Amino acid sequence: MVHTHLTPSLTLLRKALSAVLVVCLLAPTIGVAQERGAPPESLPQRPSGPAPPAERPAARPDARSDTGIAGAVGPRVIPGPEYRLGAGDLLEVQVAGRLEVTRHQVVVDLDGGINIPPLGAIGVGGLTLAEAYRKVVARARAFLRFVDIAISVIQPRSFEVVLSGELERPGAVLTSAFRRLHEVIQAAGGVSERGTRRRVRLVDEQGEREVDLLRFELTGDISQNPFVEGGMHIHVPPRGPSVTLTGAVRRPGEYELGPTGSLAELLALTGGFHASAARSEARLTRIGPDGRKETLAVDLATALARPADVSLQPGDVVFVPTVSVLQDVVEVRGAFAGVADSGKTTTAGKPTIVQRFELARGERVTDLVRRAGGPAPFGDLRLAMLERRAGSGPVQRIPVDLHRLLVEKDESQDVPMQNGDVLTLPVVEDKVYVVGEVRAPGAHDFRPDLGVREYVTLAGGPAKRAKIEAATLTFRDGRTYALKDAPPPEPGAVVTVPEVAVKWWQDYVVIANTVASLVAAYTGLFILFGARTTGVLGTSE
Repeated sequence: MVHTHLTPSLTLLRKALSAVLVVCLLAPTIGVAQERGAPPESLPQRPSGPAPPAERPAARPDARSDTGIAGAVGPRVIPGPEYRLGAGDLLEVQVAGRLEVTRHQVVVDLDGGINIPPLGAIGVGGLTLAEAYRKVVARARAFLRFVDIAISVIQPRSFEVVLSGELERPGAVLTSAFRRLHEVIQAAGGVSERGTRRRVRLVDEQGEREVDLLRFELTGDISQNPFVEGGMHIHVPPRGPSVTLTGAVRRPGEYELGPTGSLAELLALTGGFHASAARSEARLTRIGPDGRKETLAVDLATALARPADVSLQPGDVVFVPTVSVLQDVVEVRGAFAGVADSGKTTTAGKPTIVQRFELARGERVTDLVRRAGGPAPFGDLRLAMLERRAGSGPVQRIPVDLHRLLVEKDESQDVPMQNGDVLTLPVVEDKVYVVGEVRAPGAHDFRPDLGVREYVTLAGGPAKRAKIEAATLTFRDGRTYALKDAPPPEPGAVVTVPEVAVKWWQDYVVIANTVASLVAAYTGLFILFGARTTGVLGTSE
């Protein structure tokens, strides 16, 4: 009996509790609708409560700060508290009280203000999101005792910026205030190979300033990657002088010199040394005033100790070996075939290389030539040169005849290598030079079927004062032959056509005319001034 009487009561109690629960769940939505003056079914599609998990954007560290500023709404990531508001930004301001949550979508007007019922007009133009949040909170707490505010940017303002200089696609682009400098430049194809990343110029209402995009890319320094502003002009100047870091450094490669040229600053920017770096055994290769490279030993452990520093120059190469595999270093330059990691250059229109190798004990010239890929077909084997510095003395230049070494197997040319040696193989000459008394002196392409007289003909033939029978042929090794005994010219040979001393009757006529003129002048002076006359030829009494 008791069970029969209690069942209707329990059923009624369940229905009452369900009704109360439904009312509690719908209360915030109804409150929002009533405050906005619209029935619940006319609310915008965006829900007033928290978004379902499937619709909620991915979380980011800057998505929402501890100040209650929303940093991400929808699929697009929105900047954090440092974002500066301006006319045209569409904001969402959420006001949460004890019983209800209201959301307002407002646009920053031309005067920089927003209107939030019941708070009224609030000026936020030019403020960051954090500053705008604090200002709105201060206004809200003047009206409401218990309130929680959240501000987010739903849609940023759009404007035009101008990009110029060394970019892949310079010009005017339409962008939004969400985007930073690096993103806008990447959207324009990025900086070209000729452009600089260290001295990007920005011109806006605040004036002109430079930013270092390389510092942002390597260290994440956000101050070097500002938000773009309306009317901003972004200019990328040409790339400046550069230096190269190799060996046991965190980020080896070629880097543009900074404004100070400091090695310590460059190493700090690129991450410094590896733990295994032998800093006291570093080497600095520098281009001298005569264009030649010179390698110096540098103790970076001492040279970079504060406040000391190393001042870099354009073209410098800093090599830091490792402690575990500390080796001497030699260098090859010129007409070698090269290997996969060889540095490519061009000399006299021919591809050449510049490369360093760690020197193993007992290695000789033949070992170094083999490691460099062997000589190129256009290498001048007979004119190879080994440059060696003995201590602080002058550079020694040791001729090495690679033709005798590699072709004739003459081991006397297989010189043992030493630390710091530079082996240079020049490009073979493919010209024959004709100089002296010819109509068009200069260089002419070598042809094995031509003799000395044919090359003189290619040079326009003998000039008026040429003494063709006294012409000579000089080879690169210094051998000189008269015209009648000369063998066929070789590449690099020089044909010299001398000038005749006296050219028979033409020169005699010129001399006779000169003497006659002097005599006539003397006679005229004698007649005019009497017995005492000072003339061109002397003094007569």
